Amino acid sequence: MKKKNKDQIELHKLIYTVNWEDPEADHKALAIRPGETVLTITSGACNTLGFLLFDPAVIHSIDINPSQSRVLALKIAAMARLDYPDFIGFMGLAPADDRLKYYAALRGALSPDDAAFWDGQTELLRRGMLLQGRYDRFVQLVGRYIRLTHGKRRIDRLLNAPNMNEQRAVFDRSWSGPRTRSVFQLFYNKRTLARMGLEADYFSFDDGSHSFSESFRRKFRAVLQAVPAPGNYFVHLYLRGRYRSPAEAPEYLREEHFSTIRSRLDRIRIHTGDAKAWLSSLPSGTFDAFGLSNICELMSLSDTRRLFEEVLRTARPGARLSLRNLILPREVPEELRDRIRKDEALSRVLKAEDRSFVYSKVDAYRVFP
Repeated sequence: MKKKNKDQIELHKLIYTVNWEDPEADHKALAIRPGETVLTITSGACNTLGFLLFDPAVIHSIDINPSQSRVLALKIAAMARLDYPDFIGFMGLAPADDRLKYYAALRGALSPDDAAFWDGQTELLRRGMLLQGRYDRFVQLVGRYIRLTHGKRRIDRLLNAPNMNEQRAVFDRSWSGPRTRSVFQLFYNKRTLARMGLEADYFSFDDGSHSFSESFRRKFRAVLQAVPAPGNYFVHLYLRGRYRSPAEAPEYLREEHFSTIRSRLDRIRIHTGDAKAWLSSLPSGTFDAFGLSNICELMSLSDTRRLFEEVLRTARPGARLSLRNLILPREVPEELRDRIRKDEALSRVLKAEDRSFVYSKVDAYRVFP
């Protein structure tokens, strides 16, 4: 990670090969309808592909990090060239004897630049590309430590609790003590997170916490006190380091959605660059929905204002928007809130139901003329 200038942080390393934003929250916030035009942040590309199920006309997927654009390009090529069993084998969701054979079969669907990048990632491809970014591998490392300190039986009791009352009881009994605190103190601190792609001194806290470890531990407790663990693939990733099955995974990895998403892959447009600068090049009234993730945490307050000025200009009346905070507080600038209005009731629901515990805010907005 480096600063492009004092206002904008620019990323280059491969940070994610999966999304850590809960797509269900974006589905509710954006309410994408057939024929609409959508802007999304690429990140691990899972949510971009899943949005195709709502039959939009076009999805513009943008990321300032070129490595994330290459993740989306590879997933598109794999879906286009491989049948479903080979696709999930290549991804790493199912066993595969020779993933480089599958890569050879899809390589021709990549641009020369994307092919050159992935040609240099043979070991990553051999392992299966899912969960191979820097943050993804960090989560797997945390999971190995959790399994070592807590044991399989405690994890199984939590993940397989038959109801929320039992899940809360299991959590309070086995997951609220010093073993769990040690996980967050060891891994969720400024120095460790900086190595995973988060610039340590760039963040502050908006949840009353005094440290990274306290902030993340609070979020972990909140999700397991409020959201059922069975079927929550984010909790499975953190505790077991893998998806439990293709049926409990992002939509594009599920067999029942594969043919529909593959038939619409040509609707995705991949862009690499600064979102506010790219938006400034587009006509007014372009988009019906904006999935912005926590993009503003990479921006100064002045750049955040510039971004939302462009969002407002390029939004169609009634456009929907989702925005997250990880740790650094960011909000629609006050002077624009009469036209980009937060749906307070829906935002409370999104946060309460968010299956991914890492975000401190998951908000929905609507644009008014």
